[in-house]
Amino acid sequence: MSRRPDARPLSLIRESFRLHRARYVWGFLLLALTNLLALSIPRLLKHAVEALETKDTRALLLLSLTIVAVALAQALVRTASRLAILGASRRVACELRGRLFSHLQRLPLSWYSRRPIGDITSRAINDMILVRSFFGPGMMNLLNTTLVYVTALTMMFSMDARLTLYALIPYPLFMVAVNRLSRRVFAHSMAVQEQLGRLSSRAQENIAGISLIKTYAREPEETKAWEDLSRGYLRHTLALVRARGAMVPLMGIMASAGTLVVVGLGGRAVIDGRISLGDFVAFNAYLGYLTWPTFAFGWILNTFQRGVAALRRIGEILAEPAEDREPPSDGLDAEPLRGAISLRDLTFTHPGAPAGTDQLRKVTFELPAGATLGILGTVGSGKTTLVSLLPRILAPPPGSVFIDGRDVTGIPLSRLRHDIGFVPQESFLFSRSIRQNIAFAPRPFSEDQVERAAEASRLSKDLPLFPRGLDTIVGERGFTLSGGQRQRAAIARALVTDPPILILDDALSSLDAQVEHEVIENFKREKARRTILMVSNRVAALSWADLILVLDGGAVIEQGTHEELMRAGGLYAAIARRQSLEATLEEAS
Repeated sequence: MSRRPDARPLSLIRESFRLHRARYVWGFLLLALTNLLALSIPRLLKHAVEALETKDTRALLLLSLTIVAVALAQALVRTASRLAILGASRRVACELRGRLFSHLQRLPLSWYSRRPIGDITSRAINDMILVRSFFGPGMMNLLNTTLVYVTALTMMFSMDARLTLYALIPYPLFMVAVNRLSRRVFAHSMAVQEQLGRLSSRAQENIAGISLIKTYAREPEETKAWEDLSRGYLRHTLALVRARGAMVPLMGIMASAGTLVVVGLGGRAVIDGRISLGDFVAFNAYLGYLTWPTFAFGWILNTFQRGVAALRRIGEILAEPAEDREPPSDGLDAEPLRGAISLRDLTFTHPGAPAGTDQLRKVTFELPAGATLGILGTVGSGKTTLVSLLPRILAPPPGSVFIDGRDVTGIPLSRLRHDIGFVPQESFLFSRSIRQNIAFAPRPFSEDQVERAAEASRLSKDLPLFPRGLDTIVGERGFTLSGGQRQRAAIARALVTDPPILILDDALSSLDAQVEHEVIENFKREKARRTILMVSNRVAALSWADLILVLDGGAVIEQGTHEELMRAGGLYAAIARRQSLEATLEEAS
């Protein structure tokens, strides 16, 4: 496994700003210029009021035109600043989304077994929207608010420091209340995002398993479970809305209180002659400029709280150690594998499983290159676990699994998985053409190679039934194909690479007896070309293997050829007799 990257929220923020600092610096400079232009208007208004008092028409006209010009310039500069900052935020989100997806591709399969798919999807989509708001509108409004407050307060203090202090008296009290509300917003934001992940996971499971739900008439129960989750999401969302909603009137009261103080005390100052009417108008204009940043303060806090929560959730995935694709080379990596397999006292426990629950215990065997291994056993005996250790879909303990005399933990994954064709129990197909599903490996395949693989898997028998042959789109998860057709397409996908090692994890279970026989005959004809490991619950499918392992409770209780195991009279012979009797009764019926 590779070293865990630093994916804490603060680290992700620093990295994003570092990568896009030019855009952010340019955007922030333009935003500063925007605020300087905006805050120059009250000063121009002050002079306009004074021109009114002196009835200087020429000065009034000039000031009016200047205000219009400043406003137009401000609009242009503001647009440019938004393009720079919001554009940078979308690039940050795009790059982080790409980084997350790339990391998801490299996480081990064991990690996915512990994570609901809906939760992962929610983090990759919903949380990414919050991240974009954090780096875009959130950052822009934070800087804008800071600039407006600093500049406006500086101008207000220069006019009348005492009046400014009186206007700001209510602010500290309200800030304490806002701080307490922001903590509630953060807690409710996390709860909303977690509940949304549960909703996404439930929706994904139900849509994927809709046929099973209908078969067992579970629609009412599943609907009720969905409604319970939806009510939970509604409850958390309303709590968040209430916390956020309390900020808006709080900010409004704060702004109104300041205005009330200025009107009362500022009006008296004008009457007493301490400030001019122009200063009073400008002072109120500057105070008005504080109104929107004050209102936006609550939104900014909420955006930052939710953005940090989203970055934390995304960072949790990025911090997971990925598969180490390329361990140190020993100079043999360029050579293809020959296929000699050796397991030496292999004991394996799934990560996170309770102590003493080994899935495999002291498994040992030798298989020469070009030989065929059959694996049969009881349910939960560790058959799938055993074959998943060779391509390191599950990580084997060092010193226990060897190919061509080399520990598989020291063979680069790119080489290991390049030379192993794996057909899992679940024949997953993508919503693409049959041809694209067969030629899925990241290398070019000729038309002839794809057709030969389809012939070897006997999928070619059904091609005339498809409207466009190999170019027929199979639909999501291959739902337009039968179970047997999906399995044959998956076998063809493994065969098209012509791997020196082929693993079939119960990959013939959905085939009828005749097609199964034809596929096995194809395997026999090419037997010397590759090493085959075949998991099956049917003795007839394994009887031709050079070596057969019988697993029970994670241990090998029998091994040998078909004839040797039948003579031994153990579990293998008992299963063979039972299946033979079942086949006889089925033929008789």
